[in-house]
Amino acid sequence: MVILLIALAGCQKDPEEIRDEYVSNMAAAVRADSLESYVRWLEDMGTRFALADNRREVARKIRDRFIAFGYPDAKLDSFSLTNTYRSITYTTMQYNVIATLAGSSSDSVSVIGAHHDNIISAGDPFTIVPGANDNASGVAAALEIARVMRKYKFKPKYTIRFVTFAAEEVGLHGSRDYAARAAARGDNMIMMINHDMIAYQPSQASKPWYINIIHYDNSYGLMSDAARLCAANTNLLSYSDNTYYNRSDSYPFFMNGFRPLFFHQDETESTYHTVNDLASGCNFEYCREIVKISCSLVAERNYQSD
Repeated sequence: MVILLIALAGCQKDPEEIRDEYVSNMAAAVRADSLESYVRWLEDMGTRFALADNRREVARKIRDRFIAFGYPDAKLDSFSLTNTYRSITYTTMQYNVIATLAGSSSDSVSVIGAHHDNIISAGDPFTIVPGANDNASGVAAALEIARVMRKYKFKPKYTIRFVTFAAEEVGLHGSRDYAARAAARGDNMIMMINHDMIAYQPSQASKPWYINIIHYDNSYGLMSDAARLCAANTNLLSYSDNTYYNRSDSYPFFMNGFRPLFFHQDETESTYHTVNDLASGCNFEYCREIVKISCSLVAERNYQSD
């Protein structure tokens, strides 16, 4: 009897092992085909340019997808924008999309974000801008993590908000508005994870795949945790090149005192900001590996054993 009890005790996992296994299993549930389906769906909208007439319809469709995943309180969060583009001044209403997974404790929040608008450098952005990698891939990351967390019936310790931002391409306006309001509310933000251009990887298995985890002066610890989870749960090699730290939606969060990370692919494609930024040029297995990192980080930071 004593020997049996000792043996059973030796088989028991400690709480940290249980958490790590849970987080790894959740990350493994991220699907490349799901990511591809979201990117193609967004690409098929024609344009998601911030000043185009369909901007509210784009946001509404993304909101409705969150609702379909089990986030009935998903909503549009509007703000006014006056912006001059190609010598013409436009005054518009813009629409961030917010879906919330409530935590058992309401005193902290994590934000998983990406911008849903797109642009082209030459041509007419009001008509056709596929924007598959930039940045349907980032929106796909937020959607897929939201789907996986509902599938796992994840009950986070702290609230998680999935936010897709409007008007990034014309000045980071959606994230500026959201971050400023969050600071004014006094939100205690555990972290903000930004996904922008995460699906271009031209090579297959012939050489290692890399991920750039861009961090800020206040988020080195988050980056270290992300790198650890990258090594544990993916086949990517991580590094941190902060050259473009101020070029995407994580930057306004940093400027408002929050701790962000910015996930970005290793290479830049020749189709950047052109009508040839198509789903057919994306590597969704690579995209899946990146999304597994952010899913792991959010799950680990919000895990509770109860």
